[in-house]
Amino acid sequence: MITSVVGLQFGDEGKGKVVDFLAGRHDVVVKYNGGRNAGHTVVTKAGTFKFHLIPSGSLRAKEIILANGMTIDPMFLVEEIENAKKANPHIRIFVSKLAHVVTEIHTYLDTAEEAARGKMKIGTTAKGIGPAYEDKYGRTGVRMEDLLSPELLKEKLSLIVKMKDSLLRESKYGVPAEIDRIVLELSATGKKVAEFLCDTEQLLNDRYRSGDSILFEGSHGAMLDVDFGMYPYVTSSNTISGAISASTGFPARKLQKIVGVVKSYTSRVGDGPFPTEIHGDMASTLRDLGREYGTTTGRPRRVGWLDLQLVKYAVMINDVDTIALTSVDTLGKLDTVRVATGYYRNGKEVAGIVRHLGDLDGIEVRYREFKPWGALEDSQISDIVENGQDSMPASMREFIDFVQERCGRPVEFVSLGNLREKTLILGSLAKIGA
Repeated sequence: MITSVVGLQFGDEGKGKVVDFLAGRHDVVVKYNGGRNAGHTVVTKAGTFKFHLIPSGSLRAKEIILANGMTIDPMFLVEEIENAKKANPHIRIFVSKLAHVVTEIHTYLDTAEEAARGKMKIGTTAKGIGPAYEDKYGRTGVRMEDLLSPELLKEKLSLIVKMKDSLLRESKYGVPAEIDRIVLELSATGKKVAEFLCDTEQLLNDRYRSGDSILFEGSHGAMLDVDFGMYPYVTSSNTISGAISASTGFPARKLQKIVGVVKSYTSRVGDGPFPTEIHGDMASTLRDLGREYGTTTGRPRRVGWLDLQLVKYAVMINDVDTIALTSVDTLGKLDTVRVATGYYRNGKEVAGIVRHLGDLDGIEVRYREFKPWGALEDSQISDIVENGQDSMPASMREFIDFVQERCGRPVEFVSLGNLREKTLILGSLAKIGA
């Protein structure tokens, strides 16, 4: 089975748990975009594991691949590889020679560029990802294979400093000795990761021809896609399922199942339009119940009701086959449960999604309300996992059925808690790897 897991909101949908669960049913897990600005959390009986560069499927996979579409902080990668091998000693790790490198220069530029934007700031994580992608598409970027060539590395870094002179001239990076220091540090790190570097596009296609099952793990969410998200409040890469081919070298038409992850409410980090955002005490309550603080930054996330107008759009552009619905247990603890069903202006329905802040003017969001199902006891969750939807509280089942109906896709994964075991698997997903 060739499977892809993509987020259908603003990231932080709970992809880590979905990938971890499905990784046990696949041979290879591939991370195809993003960098250490994204974070996935997996909770098992052995503890809580946080992933940034390494795929969150690494706890159960035999093999993981960091593909060419990623931007990699190599020093951070060394630390994450060590942690991955402690958690899964037999795992095999491969890193694309063509993946681009994030250096401390990029991290500095990220902060400097955000400051220069003023009122148009994006809310970046300041991990250097944007500037690294800028260099990639500006054709001045450093690739992982360049870490093994100190002279070429120095040439590339010097060119980056020259081309970003207006932002770097007052920094320490305008001094040649600093470039020499960075080259030495990156070259030393290159020796540590050299054993993992390979042509991952060739490896991946070889694994496919050998009959291995492959799971593609995306970072962020569809609404942060640099083309189809709420630009400019987006990440610097394509996050949708269609990006897999360009970001891995694996043919897109060989994908067999695309799983779209939807949180039962909405959250996002950073600025930008958020039609269903909740404020005040209700927001604080939901944020605390859902532990809505960034895995990478620790920043409190903005929170709001599930927006089915937005999710339906994401289902369309990702060609989603099935939905994984997460945080169902969290949503049920609120005093009321609401789901946005559409946008209206002057009494007329507005088609599509709200992409720009100005589009929010005069917008009325209409909601469907559900009776909350309350906090679930462990015994209730076990009963639901074992016996399926018939064991759910009626209001929870009504909520899930409504999501399925409006999105036109089956909900086949229902997360009822952080632990791997607190998961109901239905339909075709239950047959993967069986």
